[in-house]
Amino acid sequence: AEASPTMWGTGIYKHFDAVVSVSGGSWFAAGLIYSERAVGLVEAMAATPTEAAALHRKGWAEPLLSIASKDSPFVQDVAKLLKLLGAVGLSQDLLVFGYVWQEGRTWTTFCEMVLELTAGVGTSITLGSPVMAWAEGKVWLVAHTQVTPRAKSKMQVHIAEEVWPARAIKQTVTGRGVSVFTPAMYSYVLGSSNAPAPVRYVNPSALPQADRLNYEGDVWSWCPCGCAKYKARAAAGDFSTLVEWAADLSVVSCAAASSAAFGGAMVLLKPMTLAMDANRGDLAVWQGTGFAAGESFSRAATLVSEVNRHGDVSQKAVDRLADGAVRPVIDGAYADNTGVGYAVSAGAVEVVAYLNPEASNVPVDLALLFQDSSKVVGFLEPMFEPIFEQTAEWMATKYASLPKLALSAGTKHVTAISVGTLYVTTCESSLWGTRQGTRVTLHLVGVAAAVTIGLLEDIFKYDVLTQEIIEAVVAPENADLVQDTVLPWFLRPSDKLEQAQGASTVSPHEELS
Repeated sequence: AEASPTMWGTGIYKHFDAVVSVSGGSWFAAGLIYSERAVGLVEAMAATPTEAAALHRKGWAEPLLSIASKDSPFVQDVAKLLKLLGAVGLSQDLLVFGYVWQEGRTWTTFCEMVLELTAGVGTSITLGSPVMAWAEGKVWLVAHTQVTPRAKSKMQVHIAEEVWPARAIKQTVTGRGVSVFTPAMYSYVLGSSNAPAPVRYVNPSALPQADRLNYEGDVWSWCPCGCAKYKARAAAGDFSTLVEWAADLSVVSCAAASSAAFGGAMVLLKPMTLAMDANRGDLAVWQGTGFAAGESFSRAATLVSEVNRHGDVSQKAVDRLADGAVRPVIDGAYADNTGVGYAVSAGAVEVVAYLNPEASNVPVDLALLFQDSSKVVGFLEPMFEPIFEQTAEWMATKYASLPKLALSAGTKHVTAISVGTLYVTTCESSLWGTRQGTRVTLHLVGVAAAVTIGLLEDIFKYDVLTQEIIEAVVAPENADLVQDTVLPWFLRPSDKLEQAQGASTVSPHEELS
């Protein structure tokens, strides 16, 4: 009998030098890289496409929702009532966040729960831990964002806020940095032993080493004698510990930083900080480059938590934050939600990107990497800096003309699957660190769907969505498009002989390509 396909045996990622993950994609990447269970689920769905929905439900959705057994009886009863009323997504959200509320109320706690339940990836796993065979020797780039508001702007990072007694600790950046949201990447050569990060953490022109983090603590009182102000400074652009000791970084914490979607609002909007601090919660991830890499996240989070729990706004507290160079790290989507910008910034000139546009099949996130993106996406343009010299309108027109896979009859959620290649050119960017004129080949797989990324969404819809995608890929009417257009991005003619012989090897590459 013919053996079932495996990620290692097929050599599907053999010729890839790096994997870039951003936002929730970092959860998926972490599972595929470090978890035999997660790889086994993907391989099982590949072996039996007609059972993909059931397999995904059993291997991912149901384990995630098993957390309900640890919720309080009250939360479980309210969730059941919401389900009876037809609010299935809200019912599931209540079960998940009810557990997080009682276990820590932080984004890191939530991500720890997701990765442990769905992939068995726990807090002891680091970037330097053993990996699955298919990932050996590849570079993993975990995309996230540094929050770096300029001191002269009206924006500040709110580390701690309290109404009564009135006190706060805030942070800004002084220097030549160029953006409130600075793209950053944890990186590691997977399977290597205590190696340094192969890719710079932040582009130096985006956040120069000479830039400074400014910490300011304020205490207000009705009596002038009760008012106080405390200040401290730290290096903003020194990330040597994250580079030299990248192997020690927690996978859960890296994935949490990459996916902290609410982190921007949490630290930049004072009312959000007040609300979360009042409830001892935190939707950002805190990182301290003044600590050993293995303690970078935990010690930073502890310092911030102690300030909020004890209302400790003092010179000593401000100095401790500065000594650790504590700052928030949030979802990579604040700079680029596709991973393409991060890959090109790291030196890639050929990229295969998986996109998830909304049901309209307009690639909004990709458009933000091109010039004049407001003509395609509207008001979001000022938040993002392009990396390509072509216009967003040009890209959108080209994308709309890409061939599409035929969808199976009865498809509920997928509205289009576009595949094809765009040839683009980089522009000069101090944020991304790119020079003008570098040619880049973008191979795109865009799955447009009516299912959202979460919140109020029925988790079991992801099971059906997965099967609809797989059914389209393996459909006989799509065979020519898949074989002639998509597979050559992954496999070369010589790979077929290796597969027949049951041999597939992975060779580490020193540079991204």
